[in-house]
Amino acid sequence: MSIKIFNKWLIFMTIIITISSSSWFMYWLMMELNLLVFIPLMNTKKKNNSNCMITYFIVQSFSSSVFLASSVYFYMFNILMFKYFMNISILIKLAAIPFHFWLTNLSEMFNYNTLFLILTFQKIIPLFILSLISLKIISFFAMISSIFASMFVINLKIFKKILIFSSISHQGWMMSIILMKSNFWITYIFIYSLIIYKMTKLMKKEKYSSVALIFLNKNSINEKIKILMMMLSLGGMPPFMGFVIKMISILIIMNNNSILIMILIISSIINIFVYLRMMSPNLYTNMLFLKTFTKNSFSMKNTFFNMNILMTIFSLNFLL
Repeated sequence: MSIKIFNKWLIFMTIIITISSSSWFMYWLMMELNLLVFIPLMNTKKKNNSNCMITYFIVQSFSSSVFLASSVYFYMFNILMFKYFMNISILIKLAAIPFHFWLTNLSEMFNYNTLFLILTFQKIIPLFILSLISLKIISFFAMISSIFASMFVINLKIFKKILIFSSISHQGWMMSIILMKSNFWITYIFIYSLIIYKMTKLMKKEKYSSVALIFLNKNSINEKIKILMMMLSLGGMPPFMGFVIKMISILIIMNNNSILIMILIISSIINIFVYLRMMSPNLYTNMLFLKTFTKNSFSMKNTFFNMNILMTIFSLNFLL
């Protein structure tokens, strides 16, 4: 077993131990162990990779230190201010707006494997802790994360930054669900992780770094349609997977915070508009678009995959 595979298993174990534990010290310890295990996975041959690793380590260590100190003082003196600091430290870890700059500045230095882990597995422990300590102020950060992340994507062409801001926007949805004291955020991040996995796998395979490269390369329309569908799924356009989880989230939040749900819906509409504007003009330049789309775009393999995911969504929803 290679060291990288072993480290990935350790990351998974830190998540399981955190969810299974009830000790705040154990939460902090697992966050630190998770960080130490993850850092070697960031090691690549890219220029300035060491700076990327150091920056990531400093930010995560700082937020963990704030979390530990705040939790100790909160349970010693029971002063609400320290609980606010606990929430802020978790938001820094998650790179929620306005604490997102460290992650977006490092985006170009990540490979797609590292980016996938940062956008999915590395968020589970902080989100779990947030579900235990969240205050009403989190609704404000959920709103600005969802709406501003959607707006920041408008003029972006680099896929890694697009995925990061999309992740921050989805994070706003998950934080909103957490505020409703619902466990559906677990289902949400699971389905979101599957979508991101398919996207990063395709980007890595085809070596796409920007939207323009998709259409400069001599790729089949079928591949371009797959990318468009995954982008629209991230945006939450029906009938894709991203729409289903957002629709369920709306039903959970709707009766509790009308302003929050309005902001989340607007952010989703902006995402759909941006992704369509980004991808559609390039697709329609190909004269064989409609012919190829009807014949090739819906392969049985992808159809069965999407059907299985939809069944998973509804099954997990009933369980939660």
